[in-house]
Amino acid sequence: MKAKAMAFCASPLVMALVLFPTGAYAQFGGIFSAVLGTITGPIGGALTDINDVRSSILQTEQQVLWPIARIAQAQNYISTIRASYRGWMNQVYRLPVQSATLPIPKSLESAFLSGQIARAGNVGRSYTSTYGAQPVSGAAPQLNLEMMDIEDAVAKDATLQSMASDQATATMLATAQRIEDEAQSTAPGTADMVAAEARTAELASLAIEHKLLAYQLREAAIKLGHRGAILKQSTTGMQNLNQQLLHNLGGGQ
Repeated sequence: MKAKAMAFCASPLVMALVLFPTGAYAQFGGIFSAVLGTITGPIGGALTDINDVRSSILQTEQQVLWPIARIAQAQNYISTIRASYRGWMNQVYRLPVQSATLPIPKSLESAFLSGQIARAGNVGRSYTSTYGAQPVSGAAPQLNLEMMDIEDAVAKDATLQSMASDQATATMLATAQRIEDEAQSTAPGTADMVAAEARTAELASLAIEHKLLAYQLREAAIKLGHRGAILKQSTTGMQNLNQQLLHNLGGGQ
């Protein structure tokens, strides 16, 4: 029923086109011509102007903001650096430096060169086995016992700090290589993000370096304290000797 109704309604229009073709073309052809003229005229000109502006902006960006030639030059430079130095530097980082030959010192050396803070529990036992245990109270002058105790503690702490530093250094190296890889393929406009990531890694590396420098200062302070304790012990021994000589010269009085 709907199809019949549509056919019935459309039939007058078809009949008009058949019976009066010239008038129909004049009526609808004028509309089509006006639409086509508008598209090819004002709208077409505006689209051409928009494309020209976009091309000009793109050209300015490629020449001023993100110069393609300079970006390609930087990426080629990074590629050359990676090809020239990364493999060689990785070999340097993996150079074997172990030199201990006896079983117990080898165990200690293996632990503190592992770069894995998870192996810190092995350091204490290996250290005691290598350098000896702390004497019991009364086995030596109290000052000597205390100096041995603090110096053993500093040596163990320095070993653990070096292990943590080696582990952090490995992480920093992996981060640096990842940033280097990103810099080679980064898109224009994202260089600032990569630079910010690199600066963050640099600050972390500086923090680790400052921590190690602070520990070196503590070790130097311990050495100065040891020298001072030796001088104090010598002075006390000299005073006791003088008192004994004076006592003997006085006839035991």
